[in-house]
Amino acid sequence: MRNSKLALLGGEPVRTKNLPPYNTISETEIKAAVDVLETGMLSGFVANPGPDFLGGKWVLELENAFCEKFGCKYAVSVNSATSGLHAALAAAGVGVGDEVIVSPYTMSASATSAVMCGAKPIFVDIEADTFCLDVEQVAARITPKTKAIMAVNIFGQSSDLTPLRKIADLHSIALIEDNSQAPAAQYNGKWTGTIGDMGIFSLNRHKTMQCGEGGVVITDDFRLAHRLRMVRNHGEVVLPEWEDDSLKNGNEDIIGYNYRLTELQASIAKPQLLRLEELNQIRIELASYLTEKLKDFNFLKAPVIRDNSTHVYYLYPMIYSPEKLGLSRDVFIDAMKSEGMPVSNYVMPLNRIPLYSKIFGSIENYQPKNYPVVEKFWKETMVVTSICRPPLDKTHIDEFISAIKKIEQHAQELSNRVNL
Repeated sequence: MRNSKLALLGGEPVRTKNLPPYNTISETEIKAAVDVLETGMLSGFVANPGPDFLGGKWVLELENAFCEKFGCKYAVSVNSATSGLHAALAAAGVGVGDEVIVSPYTMSASATSAVMCGAKPIFVDIEADTFCLDVEQVAARITPKTKAIMAVNIFGQSSDLTPLRKIADLHSIALIEDNSQAPAAQYNGKWTGTIGDMGIFSLNRHKTMQCGEGGVVITDDFRLAHRLRMVRNHGEVVLPEWEDDSLKNGNEDIIGYNYRLTELQASIAKPQLLRLEELNQIRIELASYLTEKLKDFNFLKAPVIRDNSTHVYYLYPMIYSPEKLGLSRDVFIDAMKSEGMPVSNYVMPLNRIPLYSKIFGSIENYQPKNYPVVEKFWKETMVVTSICRPPLDKTHIDEFISAIKKIEQHAQELSNRVNL
């Protein structure tokens, strides 16, 4: 190893073959999908009053399974978590001129869902250790226009939900959990996704549980569940004929979309949900093994787990110290990739996306200087990997560690070459 040449400098990489592709589909999911195909009924939805407004057999079974798993009263399936985020904000009454507080360090839909409602995303910097919303800064950014807080449970663990819940209650605004990356994580003994007024789960193809595309919104509030269903399925055509006048009142602001989940997707998603603990446990065991191995390196810091909480490692984030290895973060990433390892920076901070300044003007809220924690992660220190996922195992973690050791041993040589 000590004499082997870095792949970035023309040597043989630690791993010469592509890693096995992500796949959590078992015979159970395949059989369920075949059962649906044999019926010929690939969707149970009709945009008219009556039972079919709520979807077909498999959709209802999936929603009931979510309620049973997470102890919530209502679950509303949708065709993506992005749809779920938009539906949740619309259900909460977010509209033109309102503000939604959200992290700038997340997938874009967490913020664009506010724009889809005509509202303005108000970005708030994040905690330096868990990468979730900084609670004190959230409290300072509340205004009379604030209608919701979007708490993103990033990488696999929760935001600090108790104080966020208190802030939301104090100001009579909605707390919405974007729980796409942390299904079945826990915060103070409670499931993530159940502490906010609504929690959104993703069933996208690379999430822990998946059916290709899809999502589910859970809530304990009957009226929110009703409004979610109206957004999902062209509710404006149902509203004039809805039998319960009490539900009509105040729902006239709803614009319905086609956010419906198919029977085929639901049939695959249900067994994935029933296997969620198993799928999470694989990630947790691999992440724990990687965390132990990383103790040998002073330039990589393993993820911090919030007190009284669990982490389910949708991704494994590491804080890189360029000054300790003598290589920039981007050079380290390039070297790891050349060795065949799945590493990257995370997303560009959302406040930098031109969409927001174009729509809302070049305002102070979108200036990078306002987000020093996010900016440092993006420019210098964040490294994420998907090495802790099935069907990978500890042998792949060992290869990952070998690649790090190889780079460490040749760091000076690489630095000299880069600086020529």
